Amino acid sequence: MQSPMVLDGLESNLATLFKPVEPSPVFVESLAVRLKKPKAVQLERAGKTPLLMVLVGSGLLIGVLFYIGLRLIGLLFQKSSGFRRRPVSL
Repeated sequence: MQSPMVLDGLESNLATLFKPVEPSPVFVESLAVRLKKPKAVQLERAGKTPLLMVLVGSGLLIGVLFYIGLRLIGLLFQKSSGFRRRPVSL
């Protein structure tokens, strides 16, 4: 942690570099009103986007499961027939 003297020097350097800002009283008042009484927020309905995402995700999942099922069936038939693949030599 830095010593208080270093921080005091830093603060004084920053104070000389930056000019203090004086906001207009009208702006400050309007900001206070907006912060105390915010406008009502209206939420949008989600629509059909989630349904579309569920349908696409389900289709992809079914496709992957179908592919894995076909691979497993193919492996079972290869083992039962005694057929083994041999490396191809050129």
